Amino acid sequence: MKQTSKPLIVVIASFLILITIIILIVQGMRLKYEELQRELTQLENIIKTEKTVMVGLKANYQMLTAEDLVKKYAVLELGLTDTTNDEENRITILKSDIIELSENAGIPNE
Repeated sequence: MKQTSKPLIVVIASFLILITIIILIVQGMRLKYEELQRELTQLENIIKTEKTVMVGLKANYQMLTAEDLVKKYAVLELGLTDTTNDEENRITILKSDIIELSENAGIPNE
């Protein structure tokens, strides 16, 4: 071999090694990108299911706190009566009396 061909072989070998390193880095980044995409898809699915559960819970809450259901429970279970139209059975308490009772009982006022 001639002396001029040795530096050319070294240059070609280093160029091939550099290309191999670049290809390996690109493949590693592509695999990491695909992994992150799968994780993103899984997280989006989890968010969708959580939103669905949350909507169901809100609907259940609204159903349980409906005025007619609360009134029915108050009348049947607690024995309370509806006095919206019955003035003689209505009890009225002044706000100042409530504050005074709260202070006497040691309950913090909100």
